[in-house]
Amino acid sequence: MKRWIRALARNRILHLFLGTVVALTGLWEVGETLGQDLLSGEFHGGHGVVLIGLWHMARALAEIVEASDYLDEGLE
Repeated sequence: MKRWIRALARNRILHLFLGTVVALTGLWEVGETLGQDLLSGEFHGGHGVVLIGLWHMARALAEIVEASDYLDEGLE
């Protein structure tokens, strides 16, 4: 069970998928009023969900790119 949990926690593709889902869910929630909210400075939880999703996606992409660089160096 412990190995299974660690495998899920280290899966970069899963993290990228979850970040995308979270970001899209947040954008769906705040999509209609996003421009008005940014101009007026009125932020709520939906905006935080978008930021968490984008941060999660950025971290997952960075790890994937880093792993592909190591793979490329290893193949040379």
